[in-house]
Amino acid sequence: MKLPSHLLFGFFGLSLLVLSKPTLAQTNSPDSPILKASGIKTGTSLGLSAAKSADHTTLLQLLNASGLLQQANGKGPYTVFAPTNAAFSELPDGELNELLLPSSKQRLIQFLAYHVVKARLTSNQLKDGQNLTNLTGQILVVHKQGNGITIKDGRGTVAEILQADIRATNGVVYSVNRVLQRVVNKGPIVR
Repeated sequence: MKLPSHLLFGFFGLSLLVLSKPTLAQTNSPDSPILKASGIKTGTSLGLSAAKSADHTTLLQLLNASGLLQQANGKGPYTVFAPTNAAFSELPDGELNELLLPSSKQRLIQFLAYHVVKARLTSNQLKDGQNLTNLTGQILVVHKQGNGITIKDGRGTVAEILQADIRATNGVVYSVNRVLQRVVNKGPIVR
């Protein structure tokens, strides 16, 4: 499935927002991350907010490899669940390198678009059990208990939101501790 370029541009711009803001202090226990302060406002479009963050350099590398980094100034609104470097380090061996291959460019674009919803959704709008349809047409499920928010992907992976409500003029970004992925149908088993 090919995504319209205006949807992809908005996503890449939103992802860059996460890269533009310094992260706030976090006091996590090993068992349960504590949500960082939320509601940061940049006052600019996402494309103008581009800069590196120590926690999201892998995402920046993937955005560069996708070829759409320079076009990251979409109109939105978008909500992006942006994985940290630690989240990407948990991918199976070789998967990240495979995504960076020129021959994997379309797969990489789909991989990144899986983390984006076309809507401006702040944490107070997210509800427990809510289904969100991402740019690939797949469902992400919100779970919300008190101040804790998680997002469940098609494979059953649960990503905890580490920082919420990073606001730009064209969307909202959530920093998450897991990479979200769709289920890949490999077809029937032939014997």
